[in-house]
Amino acid sequence: METLAFKTNISSPIGIQAIWDALKSVGISNFNIDFHDVNKVLKIVSEPFTPCEKIINALVGLGYQCEKLS
Repeated sequence: METLAFKTNISSPIGIQAIWDALKSVGISNFNIDFHDVNKVLKIVSEPFTPCEKIINALVGLGYQCEKLS
């Protein structure tokens, strides 16, 4: 099990169903977005491991910015 964190520009829960569908399509079943954080941090616990590129591509495909945080 691995926890991944991403900086995004997802600023509100509007459109969250599309985000949920996109993340499910790459094998993510649980995620959290901190809308109050300046980086709008998306946290994902991935089991089995899902490559970061798949997650980033899923969100970029919806028009969001997304980059992995260290």
